[in-house]
Amino acid sequence: MADFKNEFAWSWSRHRAFEECRRKYWLNHYGFWGGWRRDDPAREIYIQKRLNTRPQWLGSLVHEQAERLLKEGLQGRALEPDRAVERATRRAWSMIRESERGRYRDDPKRMPGFVEHYYGIEVSPEQWEADVSEAARQVAGLFDNPVFDRLLRVRGQIREIEELRQFVLVDVPIWVSLDVLVADGEGGFVVIDWKTGRGHHTESVAAQLAVYGAYVLQTYLGEDPTCAPPDKVGKIKGMYVNLRSGEREVLPLDPESLAQTVEQIGGSAAAMRAALTDVEENLAAVDDFPMLPEGDPACSRCPFRGTCGRA
Repeated sequence: MADFKNEFAWSWSRHRAFEECRRKYWLNHYGFWGGWRRDDPAREIYIQKRLNTRPQWLGSLVHEQAERLLKEGLQGRALEPDRAVERATRRAWSMIRESERGRYRDDPKRMPGFVEHYYGIEVSPEQWEADVSEAARQVAGLFDNPVFDRLLRVRGQIREIEELRQFVLVDVPIWVSLDVLVADGEGGFVVIDWKTGRGHHTESVAAQLAVYGAYVLQTYLGEDPTCAPPDKVGKIKGMYVNLRSGEREVLPLDPESLAQTVEQIGGSAAAMRAALTDVEENLAAVDDFPMLPEGDPACSRCPFRGTCGRA
């Protein structure tokens, strides 16, 4: 495999990691580099980077199935709820068993393991059953969800489904991946964001969707998010859809929230770059990214806690 460069780019998840713990940020974006090679010193960090907690895994699984079903619908294929649930259930148990066998050590990219298996945390069969049942319930619930149903009825208006894209804003390259982007038929767009957990803060969801809104404004409406006219900004809406609870909320983009987003991205990226030893080469030294204080509750949830000695 040819070597390639670790280039800086901002994302919502990167911003969250930087805010939560600087050492976690360094491990996740710099310390792992080269660990895809079996004999690289960073191999263990790379394995840890790929680990999933059970809630993360459930969310990824449901997102994966929603993406697959929508793409099958776009191809005109008949969608069968029973078949979709059976497929999701089979996939879930396969991932659990592969992780139990330690397959993530051989291929952490294609078969990421569970934090619980890596750190020897006991999970009862009943807990695994409950997780798989909840994932299957959420997949089945897609067929009764009015937003999912609407998407299938306006298939020709769907513009993106889980596509990793990059755009540049205030001289910062930014990665985004929208769960679904759909044209509203009136010159505007709606960004659909699936959620699968028990609770989410509206402010955080709105901030994430505003980043996506800036991308849509620039990419699809040809407007600079730093100075877009209010009528164009108003053509973009975010929609948060919780597949666990059935709740949904429309979050319109407005000039004020867009301006806050642009400022946040610029400030966040500047802080990340300020911590680098070489901005041009995107090089970072571990000692410039301190760990959280001993006993911080965030450490107990972190996949890198073994590397930090907090396991």
